[in-house]
Amino acid sequence: MAHINPAALVALEDSLSISGLSPSMTKSLTFAHNRLGSKELETNNYEAAIFHFSNALKLSDGDTLSQYNLLLAEGHSLYKRGNKNRLWDAIQKYNKAAQLKPRLGEAHYYIGLSYHKIGDTDFDLIIESYEKALRLSLNPDIMQKTKEQLSLALEREKRLKDFWK
Repeated sequence: MAHINPAALVALEDSLSISGLSPSMTKSLTFAHNRLGSKELETNNYEAAIFHFSNALKLSDGDTLSQYNLLLAEGHSLYKRGNKNRLWDAIQKYNKAAQLKPRLGEAHYYIGLSYHKIGDTDFDLIIESYEKALRLSLNPDIMQKTKEQLSLALEREKRLKDFWK
């Protein structure tokens, strides 16, 4: 049921919890919450994603996938708010996510976006974040976006340097 209809399983969670959850049911509910959280992330519904990843962690507190996705969702929510303090908080969330999954580059891509949004003239941090993301594992969509952002950052840096010559 967790694979076919995760929402239906999550809807039964309270009823199932009354009699106590077996290890396999806990695993299924964790999977269902992660699946639903991932769908919410894809549609930029960060608060709902945070809800599901948090619930997955309540069920399986050592689940690094849930922790990673929760940190990304929290970072995205902070990034979306956009003020400088929230952006620094987002960078902290993304850094924690990067530490949890050091082979994945996605968090570094978002760190680069956050640095750019804070101020687009700190090219060293922006470029370093994108380059690190590209050295790590990325899905094709994020890889393409990272390459585009890196190219734009390098172009802006060159224009600024040329301007001050």
